[in-house]
Amino acid sequence: MKLQTLVISAASVAFLASTAVTAKPVGITKGVMEVAGISRNQDNKASINPAFAKTSRPCPPFCIQPSSPFAPADVETITELDVIHAARDVANGDTTVLLVDSRTPGWVKKGTIPHAVNVPFTKITSKALAKDPLAVVDILTGTFGVKDLDGVLDYDNAKTLYMFCNGAWCGQSPASIRALLTMGYPVHKIKYYRGGMNAWQLLGLTTK
Repeated sequence: MKLQTLVISAASVAFLASTAVTAKPVGITKGVMEVAGISRNQDNKASINPAFAKTSRPCPPFCIQPSSPFAPADVETITELDVIHAARDVANGDTTVLLVDSRTPGWVKKGTIPHAVNVPFTKITSKALAKDPLAVVDILTGTFGVKDLDGVLDYDNAKTLYMFCNGAWCGQSPASIRALLTMGYPVHKIKYYRGGMNAWQLLGLTTK
């Protein structure tokens, strides 16, 4: 019995050693393993979070978002690397940039991008604007860096917003972006991360 246990233990050690040897590093880009606390899962056999594995959510409302859903407004659609660089800037104290998770709090609890703040889309939509415009203005002035000059919104020092939700099938951040555009938020200060948490999780990137 002791010999059998010894053989099994030896085999286990050999297997672990083999796994360690064959596992290959997972960088963000070549030569870059970590940026502002963000890295990728180093387990070469890792799979996507089950919360993002469903392929067939009903459309509507979960329809595929176009690459430029805000035309004629030329809002830039960005990639994971752009988001990572924005997170780095925020981590380094850049107050002109803000990562905005537009999802509802229940989804945010499942994990969000490091350095992001949660501003649920339900608080910034055309419906929210029609129902309580002052509440929307409070978010703009209190979180987004906009100034209210006696009822006139001054966007000179407004933050550049990197906005995301659950991915290519999610209309939450687009709804907020459209509302911001109707309020005059500068197009060049809005970035749309279309891949959202679905793509972020697919790449094994750090969540908080």
